[in-house]
Amino acid sequence: MLKLATRARVSRVMVRQTQPYGNSGNYDNGMPFGLTLGCGTWGGNITNENIHWKHFLNITWVSKPITPMVPDENKIFGEHWKKYGK
Repeated sequence: MLKLATRARVSRVMVRQTQPYGNSGNYDNGMPFGLTLGCGTWGGNITNENIHWKHFLNITWVSKPITPMVPDENKIFGEHWKKYGK
């Protein structure tokens, strides 16, 4: 499943679920209930999420400067770099 999910040009891989309930969201799979499905850039869409109520909201972000918290690259990529090089 992981191999398929990481290599296929798809936005969802449903495992042992019927298509209508799985893709459109259900109580037992954690996906949000959707009105329609986004196919991602693979399908010419802007999103690959289930399109639901939050996509119809106009949200205004209010931002102000804060003290920067720059992550340490070695903490993030250190194990990867050890294994594959930088």
